[in-house]
Amino acid sequence: MEQCLAVAIIHGMGSYDPDFADDIIAKLQKYFPEKVTRDQLDRAKLVIKPIYWAEIPHAKEEAVWQDVVASGEMNETDLRRFIFDLAGDTLAYQPSKGRRGLYLDVHKQITETFCELAEEAGEDVPLCIVAHSLGTVVAQNFLYDMQNDMQDTSQLIERGTPLERGETLALFCTYGSPLAIWRLRFGDEYKAIDFPGHALEQLYPNLQAKWYNLYDKDDVLGYPISNLTEHYAQLVKDGYLEDQPVSVGNIFTTWNPMSHLGYFNDDNEIDKLAGFLADIWKGAYG
Repeated sequence: MEQCLAVAIIHGMGSYDPDFADDIIAKLQKYFPEKVTRDQLDRAKLVIKPIYWAEIPHAKEEAVWQDVVASGEMNETDLRRFIFDLAGDTLAYQPSKGRRGLYLDVHKQITETFCELAEEAGEDVPLCIVAHSLGTVVAQNFLYDMQNDMQDTSQLIERGTPLERGETLALFCTYGSPLAIWRLRFGDEYKAIDFPGHALEQLYPNLQAKWYNLYDKDDVLGYPISNLTEHYAQLVKDGYLEDQPVSVGNIFTTWNPMSHLGYFNDDNEIDKLAGFLADIWKGAYG
């Protein structure tokens, strides 16, 4: 009998295609079998789905960019467009009073993907979220809204299964996360999510849930979070949260801020991620 993990991969800010996760998924399916025994491999299965939300803010960003281009000549247009997309995603996604439409549209992509995962992997299997950049903020906001029963987000759920509500969250991998910057938006009112998922201990008592926050020290958009608030510090003390400095990118990017784009293109990090997933599977089923 197959015993599954549900894995959701969320991209970050910037321009992405719907197939952004194809290479990551292929590598995880290659490396994961190397992390379990032959007997376990007969039972172990990863059900992996990408969460693609870039198209939601992109149309508005493209329209404004064309107005900018028509306004006058600029140097470094490729770099300017890169920064424009990064800032545009961040500003467009931020919710405010009376302006939560795009925020909820992005969260709708999460609920639809979680519903697919529940149907294919199982309604209460361990949930693993792998997120990059602004995607880490998107994931945390969605989970926070679920945990605090924010009505407009809760209504997006289709079937109300434990997995769809994030209640089986067992692994949270945040790569190049700007959560430290996001905290500034809320000041002392900022609260982290409860981790792990509320139903995990009862369903999988032998599973050690983990939140790995991975950041390249040259990445100016990725930050450690262990002491961001007392809640984060407590997660560290409880053995759930761990900051991990890494080095990603190629010879041209590993030493500079462009390393922000290297996390999901680094074979060593994907191999490490496969190990994280194997540890979660063994804790649940092994």
